[in-house]
Amino acid sequence: MSRYQKLCLYAILGLVMGFFTFIFFSGSLQDLQRNFYKISKFGFRMQRNNETGDRERQHYNASYIDSTAQPSNRATHNSGEIAGQPEITRYVSFDNCIKDGRRLGNLLFDLAAVIFVAELSGRKAVLEKTMNISLENVFKLNMERVKDLCPCQVIGESHHLAYDINTEKIAFNDPNIRNKTILVAGFRQSWKYTLAIERQLRKHLAFKDEIQNFTENFFQEVIPSGWKRVGFVRVGIHCRRGDNVVQHFVNYGYTVPNGTYFYKAMKYFTDKYSRVQFIVTSDDSNWTREHIVNANNISPNAINITYTAGNTAGQDFAILSMCDHVIMSTGTYGWWAAWIAKGTTIYYSDWPRQGSGLARHFNREDFFPPNWIPMAYEK
Repeated sequence: MSRYQKLCLYAILGLVMGFFTFIFFSGSLQDLQRNFYKISKFGFRMQRNNETGDRERQHYNASYIDSTAQPSNRATHNSGEIAGQPEITRYVSFDNCIKDGRRLGNLLFDLAAVIFVAELSGRKAVLEKTMNISLENVFKLNMERVKDLCPCQVIGESHHLAYDINTEKIAFNDPNIRNKTILVAGFRQSWKYTLAIERQLRKHLAFKDEIQNFTENFFQEVIPSGWKRVGFVRVGIHCRRGDNVVQHFVNYGYTVPNGTYFYKAMKYFTDKYSRVQFIVTSDDSNWTREHIVNANNISPNAINITYTAGNTAGQDFAILSMCDHVIMSTGTYGWWAAWIAKGTTIYYSDWPRQGSGLARHFNREDFFPPNWIPMAYEK
């Protein structure tokens, strides 16, 4: 055998031995194929990186999906192609229906629903660049503003005082809406929208510095004489009357609690704690000063009732939500103050009036969290 033939034979034997050694460490021929695919793809990417610089390198890091990974049915924002589906690049935001004059409590339910749908669909919750939303007068929100939201797809609800289960059934990967911004319409008044996004939602609900500072100063100023802050609990009371006593709304099913309800709710806390300061906020201060009182003449060393006056809606809201516990009457304003406070909540259970038009939209299990305490007054 010539020297040249020997060299060829050694080369062939070396390749064969290297091949089987690679298979041994790779585990299988299938793994070898996958590794070869990765190496080839990586080499192709690196060649392009040399041509196009760091931007292409960043694109590679963001979009490359391991060929051995299990496919996912859920699309994620800015995550590249998943399971053969193009990435979802649009957003979730508020529908224009929120411009109907709705106030703080209703807007907070809308915000929760927007963040909920963003989480559900793998999109990003944003605000339209020119939209004015009064929530920003109270909260930092920390939401990106986007100039061009459309093309858009509006999703509604079947009832505004209940959870809309159909929202969960929307196929957000559907080609007809995959690359559209979702605009959330309706009132979305249910605690269930907050369930899976509570931590994220609370980050958006950080009070603006001026609201936070006002509230902290208020609490310092109203500490009862002779009391130490560590020795008592604060219970916020929200009493909504205003439009709820207008005949049109009464006919539709709105109700308001009387003084007996507040007495019972306050007694729940005075029985439980040795010292309680009640801070009362209302749109009818004359009524509250007459009916929300120390009815049992409990010692002023054990109970204090403080009434707010002259504050903005945002200031009173922050006061309520920064109390340890909350007694609410009716409405979404007190609801959200109680939710943010995250203490014990007592709510008025004789709302709405049974058999009314309002009651037909209402689902109690969807509207009130199960750990809140229902209470009514004895007629």
